[in-house]
Amino acid sequence: MQKTDRKWLYIACILLQSVVYGLGNPLTKVGFASITVLWCLAVRFTLASLLLLAFGGKKAVAQLRAAGVGAWLPNSLCMAVAYISCNLALGLTTATNVGFLMSLPVLFAPILSVFLLKRKYPFRSLPVQLAVVAGLYMLCCGGGTFTFGLGEALSLLCALSIAGTLVLSERSITRLGPVAMAAAQTGVTAIISVAAALCFDDVAALGRVEPQAWLVVLYLALICSCLAYVLQNVALSGLSASAVSLLQCTQPVLTALFSFLLLGERLGLMGLAGAAVILVCVVVENYLGLRRERQASEAEKA
Repeated sequence: MQKTDRKWLYIACILLQSVVYGLGNPLTKVGFASITVLWCLAVRFTLASLLLLAFGGKKAVAQLRAAGVGAWLPNSLCMAVAYISCNLALGLTTATNVGFLMSLPVLFAPILSVFLLKRKYPFRSLPVQLAVVAGLYMLCCGGGTFTFGLGEALSLLCALSIAGTLVLSERSITRLGPVAMAAAQTGVTAIISVAAALCFDDVAALGRVEPQAWLVVLYLALICSCLAYVLQNVALSGLSASAVSLLQCTQPVLTALFSFLLLGERLGLMGLAGAAVILVCVVVENYLGLRRERQASEAEKA
């Protein structure tokens, strides 16, 4: 398979991840009607980590041991902080504000790459990144007001943590397979979520969970955790953290689509315009990136 063909495969992995999360976000809202945030996270990530370890088996454990704690613990901690802060933020502010702020890794990932990966800042991509941020604001906050409180601060922490996960995972993915990395990320998140649930939540709340909420948790564990984490780690073996963060900006667009289909939530003209801006920017940036790669390959052959 040629390099450009492989890149399309990596792009497809993140787009599929966006579909998975886009459906998972409104389903999570349905599940929260009868299961608390902390217990949802605890059950979801415990189940996901056990399934990934069972699937990866001895190979995943061997890779984790060989790579060392420094290869997987930092990005796993970032992943745990991202998911816990995001879900807590949903209880403190509007979903639109959370959706806008947690999509800001498109700006944070290139900056973190400069410090952690010693990579030059991609100034030629800055106009597209700023256009994406404008599109995200139009999609998530158009027609409403935007305030900043504790919920927004947690959402911003989520965005920084996601960017940290992407950059640190890109640095470590060469020493760990996608399944082993995903097992570490879900395992660390599970440990922290279970501890938080036992300390700050009521165990008796699990007895009041409705059957449809358990089905939501099962989807979140199997698809949004196991599958989505592996897809992201596969993509990071061939794409930069900055490119992945840009592609993940399609998630709020797909969340809006599935929220309309499942919850009846509708976008106004401003929101539709924002979705169009995001999709155009993603297509243009990836087209230009592929063209630059082809030109570099042809120059190298010449």
